[in-house]
Amino acid sequence: MTPLVFKAFGIGGAGCNFIARTRFPSLAIGTNLYDLERCPNARKIVMSVGEIVGFAETDQSVLTINTIPSKVIECFRDNDVSALIAGLGGITGSNGISFFATASKISEKTTICIVSMPFTSEGELRRKIASTALEDLKSRSDFIICFENDKLKDLVPQMPINKAFNIMNAIMERPIIDLSKVMLASDIPVFKQIAQRSATFRLGVGLGKGRLRDFVALKEAFESPWFDFDLDSALSAFAIISSNHTDEKELDDVIREIHKKLPNCKLMIGSYEDPSLGDRLRVTLLIGKPLSLEE
Repeated sequence: MTPLVFKAFGIGGAGCNFIARTRFPSLAIGTNLYDLERCPNARKIVMSVGEIVGFAETDQSVLTINTIPSKVIECFRDNDVSALIAGLGGITGSNGISFFATASKISEKTTICIVSMPFTSEGELRRKIASTALEDLKSRSDFIICFENDKLKDLVPQMPINKAFNIMNAIMERPIIDLSKVMLASDIPVFKQIAQRSATFRLGVGLGKGRLRDFVALKEAFESPWFDFDLDSALSAFAIISSNHTDEKELDDVIREIHKKLPNCKLMIGSYEDPSLGDRLRVTLLIGKPLSLEE
């Protein structure tokens, strides 16, 4: 079957930093062309702050293919899945991702939003703006993966922040890569049904090597700093297992262990072969944070 076409949309500063290195067909959105020059391989859309805020604040029921600028609608002509990436807390990222998520929805595309929340040190106001934007995004997107920037210090405690952000970009791209490798058009209804059980998802990735590589990878994935809630309470999750060559017994062992660790979850599991892994095995987990624990 023909694989789904994923396109990455980088919105605002953080989103464009991500787009600058992505391997996916991409589009960079910002308020001036100079800021978008960091994305040489991306199509670029410049919108004024007023346009972005205005469309974001417009009631979704009013927006249609005819009322949204044609340059925006054209962005969704050649993809099946829209992966929208932004840092929340600023005007462009917070409002832009809301508007483009709505445009993607109107264009009948499956919409995945990948967002980062500001560091606590960036101030209460920025955090409040980000939380409001995240809450608004829940009604516009099929699937939200949320990263707390504060957790970066747990992941790479001694690394300078600029290098840490480069690692963060690679981490944020991992779920898009893995989902694009395993999802088919026939999977979309189940994907959306499971995603609806949780408002936002958190990411864990593990790599294992050696005789017990499956358990090493699982342990590392489940120890993700972004899993800051009781996993027994989770109701939905996605798991993607990748290795150079598929070992059916090993795959069965991993799946069985995931079911044990997530006893109450509706699970969607996929696997694919990735020659670049050599003798390693990778486990990618996307686990939904229960609605009762969302702020």
